[in-house]
Amino acid sequence: MKKRDWFIVAIIVLLAIGTFVYFDRVQILEFAREQKREVLPEAMGYEEVETKTIPVSTKPAATKTTQPSVSVKKIAEELNLAVPFTSQAPTGNWAEPYQDSCEEASVLMAHEYYAGNKSKVIDPVSAETSLQEIVALENKLFGYYIDTTAAQTAQFAEKEYGYAKSELILNPTVIQIKEYLNKGEPVLVPAAAQLLKNPYFTPPGPVYHMLVIRGYTKDNKFITNDPGTKHGEAYLYSFDTILNAMHDWDAKDILSGKKVILILHPKK
Repeated sequence: MKKRDWFIVAIIVLLAIGTFVYFDRVQILEFAREQKREVLPEAMGYEEVETKTIPVSTKPAATKTTQPSVSVKKIAEELNLAVPFTSQAPTGNWAEPYQDSCEEASVLMAHEYYAGNKSKVIDPVSAETSLQEIVALENKLFGYYIDTTAAQTAQFAEKEYGYAKSELILNPTVIQIKEYLNKGEPVLVPAAAQLLKNPYFTPPGPVYHMLVIRGYTKDNKFITNDPGTKHGEAYLYSFDTILNAMHDWDAKDILSGKKVILILHPKK
């Protein structure tokens, strides 16, 4: 075989390998993730958090901030709330409205947690129906459902599920996020999605996104339910990644969006 022919064969082989790796990248990523999967803290339901004894950090619990403390007496070294997961495309259909239903899925996960859903994953058919209902409500409230701000997300959560008491916390610190989690309350985070650098997102990833922080580990990682991928249950992001990517929706420039979190307090 001539040198030129060997070169052509080599190019074809490389293209074939590249094609295989691209289309099977999710399976490759999941295999790698399983090999280095961390042992997470035991997942606890809302009612368990107040009654269960949790190992408490001996480090100082708080630093000076411009925001008031949430007034939690003890901060656990690690914590994992049993927030049931759904992707924003529960049955694998990524057509609209599911392509842009991360805010809706985040609210649904928080609601199912407060409602006492003990399942690790929300029933896909039930989740899809719930997302459709929320989207219909948003269209009535705002005239659209794509890219709702944290404040609008709180508004439709109130109308759909009765969470009238909610908080928007500007420029939250890690300790403040931990304090809410230690009260048993998940934290909803709007984000400039591409800064999350989630390898499961179809490149380059969406511009805007929302996910749920459900806990944290001893090695400075948030445990999240990220609805942007079917592999998003208990997905780990570093503290720095979440704080850096945290941006509310801004139609002109997502990176100009405020750094804010949304807390839906349980109904009393």
